[in-house]
Amino acid sequence: MGVMLDLHVVQLLNSRLCHDLVGPVGAVNNGLELASDGGPDGFDVEAMDLVKSSAQQVTERLMFFRVAFGLAAGSVKTLKEARKLLTGAIIGEKNTLIWPDEEIEGPWHYGDQGLKLFLNMVHLGGECLPRGGDIEVFIDPDEEKSDLVHFTITAAGQGARIEESVLAAMMGQVGEDDLSPRSSQGYLLRRIAESCGGQLSVDYPEDDMVAVRGTAQYESMMIG
Repeated sequence: MGVMLDLHVVQLLNSRLCHDLVGPVGAVNNGLELASDGGPDGFDVEAMDLVKSSAQQVTERLMFFRVAFGLAAGSVKTLKEARKLLTGAIIGEKNTLIWPDEEIEGPWHYGDQGLKLFLNMVHLGGECLPRGGDIEVFIDPDEEKSDLVHFTITAAGQGARIEESVLAAMMGQVGEDDLSPRSSQGYLLRRIAESCGGQLSVDYPEDDMVAVRGTAQYESMMIG
């Protein structure tokens, strides 16, 4: 089942994506201007490094957005491919993703909507860490229901918290007209979970730790 969104929500999401791209694109332009100030015989190494790193950020964010927000059916076939999308540009450069190598040697068989849910949950985990920290991933197929998977994302670090407006949007406590570009992702998460026949919850297992939990039903089919 697809996710139908109000035009207002789509516009808010577009504003959010553009906001996330403006920074690194602007840095590319600044780097090129600095490099040009060196004159025809000059070569500003720092400026070119800024261009390269910023361009890489743009590329990584676009690759993530394409899958997490767009229609990229079947673009991710393995757990390793899913992990490659979760770079520092997505989860935050100060954060560390904890997802052991031995846990990514297998196919992604939780469906395209399940993938969107998972990726957006990890992205949200990064935004729960204002001072940096660890984001740990848990993917647990249900032992009793063969078509149900449990996603858990923990974000641990000083001051870890989920913004109230985002949480309210996730829990369906605000209407579409009251959403902002920032809280619209929480609304989208809820709608994706609903489209997967699942649900979301948030809790604080320890001090300075947020746990975002989601479930999704999926076709019990291995993707080769």
